Amino acid sequence: MNLLKLYPLMSFAVILLAIVGQCLSQRHPWLLLIAGGLAALSRTISEGPRGITLARPVSLLLTSVALIWCLIIAMGDLEHPVPAIGQFVVWLTVIKLYEKHTLENEAERLILSLLLMVLACLISIDLIFGFLLITWSTLGLITLMLFQLSCAAEKAQQQRARVLGIATAVVPNPVSGAGVRRHYRNITLASTAFIFTVSTAMFLLFPRGLTSKLSTVALRSMAPREVGLSEGVDLLGQTRISLSAEQVLSVGLEDAAGEKIQLNRSLRLRASALTAYRGDGIWDAESFGLTNFEIMPGEWKSFFITTDESDIVMQDVVLDSPSEQLVSMSVPIGLESEIGTSIIFRPSSQTIRVKRDSPTPLKYRVQAIPEPPLYRSMTSFNAEPGLPYPNAYQNPRVKELAISLLESAGLPPTPPLKTETRLQWNVDAARVFEQHLRYGDFEYTLDLTEVGASEEMSRMDPVERFLLHQQFGHCEYFASALMGLCHSVQISSRLVTGYVTNRFDEATGRYIVLKSDAHAWNEVLGPGPRWMVFDPTPASNVPGTRAVTMGPIDRLFWFWSWLEGQWRFNVLGYDTETQEYLSESMLPGFKEDLAAGLDSVGDAIREVRYSIGIGSIISIMISLLLSGLVVVIVFWSRRRRRDRILRHANTQGLSPLETRRLVRRLGSYYEMLERLTTAGIPKPVWQPPIAFAGTIERSHPEISSMVMKMANWYYRRRYGDSQDPEADVRMKQVLDELNEALQD
Repeated sequence: MNLLKLYPLMSFAVILLAIVGQCLSQRHPWLLLIAGGLAALSRTISEGPRGITLARPVSLLLTSVALIWCLIIAMGDLEHPVPAIGQFVVWLTVIKLYEKHTLENEAERLILSLLLMVLACLISIDLIFGFLLITWSTLGLITLMLFQLSCAAEKAQQQRARVLGIATAVVPNPVSGAGVRRHYRNITLASTAFIFTVSTAMFLLFPRGLTSKLSTVALRSMAPREVGLSEGVDLLGQTRISLSAEQVLSVGLEDAAGEKIQLNRSLRLRASALTAYRGDGIWDAESFGLTNFEIMPGEWKSFFITTDESDIVMQDVVLDSPSEQLVSMSVPIGLESEIGTSIIFRPSSQTIRVKRDSPTPLKYRVQAIPEPPLYRSMTSFNAEPGLPYPNAYQNPRVKELAISLLESAGLPPTPPLKTETRLQWNVDAARVFEQHLRYGDFEYTLDLTEVGASEEMSRMDPVERFLLHQQFGHCEYFASALMGLCHSVQISSRLVTGYVTNRFDEATGRYIVLKSDAHAWNEVLGPGPRWMVFDPTPASNVPGTRAVTMGPIDRLFWFWSWLEGQWRFNVLGYDTETQEYLSESMLPGFKEDLAAGLDSVGDAIREVRYSIGIGSIISIMISLLLSGLVVVIVFWSRRRRRDRILRHANTQGLSPLETRRLVRRLGSYYEMLERLTTAGIPKPVWQPPIAFAGTIERSHPEISSMVMKMANWYYRRRYGDSQDPEADVRMKQVLDELNEALQD
């Protein structure tokens, strides 16, 4: 394809991609549909000899309307003005697409497309936008080079039209042959390779980190908090239990020696432990016994002090979206976050959550001892284990069922008085209840449309309804049922929410946690005293034990989620730690060798300084002298240009201030005289500018029109005191055209 014909298509594609990128970064489908649709139609409506374009007054009016509209949007969120600015630039770009085609308008469109992508980079952390950005950058570089070629061709057409005295549209388009295309291709490939190589090197050399402060708008555009990790369970409300294959987080486990490990069992990540029943199927955590911690970036905060560090497991957690509940194995003993935040630690349940209105970290590390949770009293005094909870579940019909099950199993229906015997009875009784729920007439399902369908069932307590009537539901129903049975006979138990997974990625050495791994189970206080895990959900429906049935589409979505996580935390979140890991993986010992080399260079420089007696003050003086030399060179080059201009200007009787003003105002004309003199066409000192232009018309007609324009402009600027910036720009263009003509 002819290169000049390729440019309009490439330019339009670059502008359209920039609009799409801005709309995707804001996750604004209506903006994409309306603005993107109008932009796509602009080529059909406004281009060509019969195209319909916007008049300048109409364009200004529409721009004013767009500005007012976006100001209204910005007033709604003054702390985050980037989306409003982005929308204004989108509408301004669309308006420019419908204006008359000129070189200036074309340049403005390309500049606006660059601004759109820069604004989008400030608010987007999505992988799809990353692909779009790379595509746009490549096309933009190619288009920029084509723009230079197109500008030169259009200027050549205009020049030929002036010489021939015909309309520009009649002048035939320049022809580019195979040599030009090959030359352009080589330059484009070399420039693209050079720019991307330098960009990659700069990216690797200067780490950064994706934090909530780096991209606040981007995090706000996501779901601010996942429903599945909020502190509480509502059987009648929205549930977090699903079969979605969307990735939620990933966890890497390391032993005390820093080696990656894989457990020989399913990984249980605890988020919250609930003991208070609020009625209507709502379980919550008690509001007392809390400890507040202020977490500083990169600093460890210890919850418990342990003397045996051999069994400590380091958990490196990377979230795909912020969550107020921080997950961990039991027992967590310390935490490190990538950002500063405030957390609440519950010693009684050993669970962690972010304090309300505090930043939610996307990356954090937790030290844990992989053993059953310790018993800690919820109150400040050391209460004896086994005492009933203040907000325990109470229901007479559920209590009758619990007593009946215990008597059938040959266990006493009331707890023993002795503490050790009572703790063992807790475990035995809970196992009876667990077997009843796991192997009884209960059905696991996510379809709850029939739950509470009748008026009688809708008025019934959800736990009672599940145990005695509608015996179907998901894991939160099974765990709630076990809680109800245990509390009815004064067994200390709690409902735990979190994730269970056995999905280990051998390539990365990390556990992959999906939304379908969300789970609820129970912990019962047993001998020790320690909290023992009980899971009343049928084994085939427990994440980590049920068969993973992912079809091709699910695997594709999972792979995309994995790529999304790699993009966010290894590209956008490329920090010093990642840089060190990458350098050690690719070049072991490179950091130490580089540091040693730099130290050697520094020592050599110091030895040279000492050997010739140059101290720190002399070094500073040399640096100042070099800086002064650069300033002198710049000043000398500007003074030399001024002297060349003054050789052609009559400045006798003028003050230095007037002389400088004359040089600024008429510099282009005197530069023209300098170039004509160099080309062997000097202007006589006695000849006025208009007369000189007439002489040029007779001797050199090919450049006479340009010289005449410069002469007319000279008179307007010298004697008319005309202030016309556009005319000044045009004269500089005429000067460039004259220079090209003289070179030919």
